[in-house]
Amino acid sequence: MSDGPHKSLPMRKAWKRVAEEADTEAFSPEEIVPRVVKALSDDWREEVSDDQLRALRTYLADSDQLPLFSEQRTEMRERLRHEAAGRPLGLTLIECVEKALARGLSGEAALEAAALAALSMHVTRGIRQVEEHYLREASAPRANSVRQKAESAAGICQLDALARRLIGLDGGPSPHRAEKKDGLDDGVPL
Repeated sequence: MSDGPHKSLPMRKAWKRVAEEADTEAFSPEEIVPRVVKALSDDWREEVSDDQLRALRTYLADSDQLPLFSEQRTEMRERLRHEAAGRPLGLTLIECVEKALARGLSGEAALEAAALAALSMHVTRGIRQVEEHYLREASAPRANSVRQKAESAAGICQLDALARRLIGLDGGPSPHRAEKKDGLDDGVPL
């Protein structure tokens, strides 16, 4: 007997946990939220370096003095992209910074808006990957159920607080922590 399609999912361990819990009827979307937050946080740590964040802050500070389509600004943007090559979340963050600048945001506000947008896109991408895997390895109704539960959990996540924490604006704990259940009466809520 198989342990389920989440075992062969070609994603990081944290996303496998999201898939496993979304596939289990005992877990509500609210209980899956900490897993989604952990998966996003792990991906951020893997794909967005502190050096990249420093470079983006410098880029945003310099962008205030440079015209939108200057040659120097283009060179800086290309250097950022080159340094983030092979890290999809890092590249998405750079694209989101550009969109924030185009909307008239600057400085930390632009970085915060970009981080929120990048995390939103990344969580959607992760859930679609899980759904696609379940479509191949299980049935369509099961894949649909997993996607819906994971999307519900992602919708409850406080991505704005997570974005602020990940870019260093809030040094507090994670917006959602997994609740440890180790007592005899700690089980599925009735």
